[in-house]
Amino acid sequence: MDYQNLSFEEKLKLLEDIVETLDKGEAPLDELIAKYEEGMELARLCRRYLSAAEMKVIEIRKNNEAELINPDM
Repeated sequence: MDYQNLSFEEKLKLLEDIVETLDKGEAPLDELIAKYEEGMELARLCRRYLSAAEMKVIEIRKNNEAELINPDM
C-alpha cells in the first residue's frame, strides 16, 4: 500500500491498529506476517517524519536564539 499521501496521524493510527491485531494473534500466520511487514513500513515512515520534524524544530530554535543574541540579524 502507498502510505506517502497519508498524514502522520493517519499513519500512526494504522500502525496502532496493526499492533492491536498482532497482539490479539487471532489471524492466520500469513496474515500476521503481512501485518508485521506493513507495520514495519509504517514505523519507518513515522520515524522519518518525526526526525524531519525534530530537525525543523532545532532549526527554528537556532534561528530564534541567534536573533535573541544579535537582534540586528
